[in-house]
Amino acid sequence: MYRLAPAAILLGALMGIVQLIVAVKGPWNTAAFLGSMAGLLVSLGLARIYRGSQSRNGGLDGKVLVVALSGYVILIIVTLIIQMIAAIKHLLGGVVIQVQIPQLATGMGYITPAAATKPISLLNHAGAVLLYASILAYLVYGLAGRYKVGAVRSILSGTMKRVRTPSLSIVLMVCMAVLMENTGMTDALARGLAGFAGIFFPLIAPWIGALGAFMTGSNTNSNVVFALLQLRTAQLLGYPVAVILAGQTAGAGLASVVAPAKIVVGTSTADLTGKEGEVMRKMMPYIIVLVLLTSLLTAGGIWIKF
Repeated sequence: MYRLAPAAILLGALMGIVQLIVAVKGPWNTAAFLGSMAGLLVSLGLARIYRGSQSRNGGLDGKVLVVALSGYVILIIVTLIIQMIAAIKHLLGGVVIQVQIPQLATGMGYITPAAATKPISLLNHAGAVLLYASILAYLVYGLAGRYKVGAVRSILSGTMKRVRTPSLSIVLMVCMAVLMENTGMTDALARGLAGFAGIFFPLIAPWIGALGAFMTGSNTNSNVVFALLQLRTAQLLGYPVAVILAGQTAGAGLASVVAPAKIVVGTSTADLTGKEGEVMRKMMPYIIVLVLLTSLLTAGGIWIKF
């Protein structure tokens, strides 16, 4: 384990730096993706160093590697084209869905004013970009002879099976979050949390995100459930919303690693079925320390400013 520590630190630092640069300089919506790709490319070199002569079958086949990475390269290129070329971005942004929501009032007197939803651009939405990249990647794989007869049917059926359960859970959690927001529950919880935590709220914010990810098994689901609560509490206390939400999602991202749902998937992939408890016990101290550091960074960034 300690032999790999330098590699882990190097990859973590590299991915973090790349993600930070892209998030600040743009395009921000590819920050996590480009950070992970930078880590993947460097890890190929590190694998050769650490494995040395143990490399199987004489090393990697360059052609196979290029084809395998082509999907990611295509996604990067398509995203950059749509985001950086103004004419294309404007053209694809012409089809927009926006709904006017009437005023809502609960029996307890909480009123949500009438307002329009955020516009959703169908043709340059993240989902549409993924669709374009998927089609192009399919063509590349097809030209490389990687598909057999009936591949399209297998891809579509496999995709539907994999996304059915998580999609349902995300939809239900979004519905719950919207219901809580429009009935005043989020506001009531935020006022209670603000009154209880006060100046120490920045220390607590990452742990709330971590708890949500541990329960739901996903950073995304934790943000869906708790982001509005964190935002409203930050507003009530006068703290920078961006910093608090950064602490929320960072804590959630760290804790999702030890979420039971993720542990089960990881152990089954690594042929460690039945050792979920042991894996979680060994990983938990590292995650607790990392969330604690995130908590201190979040609080320090706010306290120093104030």
